[in-house]
Amino acid sequence: MVWTLSVCIPIYNSDVCTLVNTLCEQIATIPEAAIDIVLIDDASDPAYQTINQFGSACVKYIQLPQNIGRAQIRNAFLDHTKADYLLFIDGDSSIQDPCFLKKYADYLTQQPIEVLVGASVYQNQKPNRSQHLRWSYSTQRESLDYHRRTQLAQAGFKTNNFLIRRFVLQQIPFDKRLTGYGHEDTLLGLLLIEQQIPIAHIDNPVWNLKLDTNAEFLRKTDSALKNLLWIAVNYPDLKLFEHNRLLRLQMKLKQRIVLKYLVVLLTSIIPFLSYLLKSGYAPLFLFDLHRILRLAQLNKNSLHDSH
Repeated sequence: MVWTLSVCIPIYNSDVCTLVNTLCEQIATIPEAAIDIVLIDDASDPAYQTINQFGSACVKYIQLPQNIGRAQIRNAFLDHTKADYLLFIDGDSSIQDPCFLKKYADYLTQQPIEVLVGASVYQNQKPNRSQHLRWSYSTQRESLDYHRRTQLAQAGFKTNNFLIRRFVLQQIPFDKRLTGYGHEDTLLGLLLIEQQIPIAHIDNPVWNLKLDTNAEFLRKTDSALKNLLWIAVNYPDLKLFEHNRLLRLQMKLKQRIVLKYLVVLLTSIIPFLSYLLKSGYAPLFLFDLHRILRLAQLNKNSLHDSH
């Protein structure tokens, strides 16, 4: 089966030299395949623009003059490659498997696919306290192994390491209205489900070795919660609450009057929870409580704003 593949790496303030060099080395070991690398820098700081320069013929680099966000930059790759398949990898990823690209190539040679998820894993060793929150949440909630992903089918769709057929992304692009951090992948996954696009899985993860600080992850989480509410409002037919545990829990709390008012009262402790979470000593259930309370607070504010 003849096919072409572009490895698409969106960059924002990340040094991707090691990642790209590793991919170039692997491309050289698969001469029978037509694979290249496309980099799009989303208006990173000048220092990163200087670092991320490559002379390899298999690398195409595009520099954007202004930041367009996580969703829109992924759609932009369609303008810079004609490949049959696009393999998206986040710029802060690391590849440990010397056969990483070959596994994808072998899969494509054996059968045509629409969407293929390789996912990601995190280090086993605990990081220092300043990065503990992101690591704990990712290892315990987000980073699912291959067997768990196949059992859950389309649940928890992530875009940090996935392959998609070109015409599928053309038909179902990322929603460019989601400009902040978070849940652009959730929305794409739900739209794929709605259009009955099969999502296959492969045991071929990238490694996430760069961890946000606790404070950075809380800021990103806040942005993600706002995007979650935006999706729920703008895509009511997708029934997001059926797929998202946090929204489902909030809905159950709202249906019980006593718990509903208890949540409203507890929103006053959000600053204290934030302080504990930033310290790196808080257990993960306090992060869950923080998200539930913050989601209720944001939901209430959005209702006031709409009137």
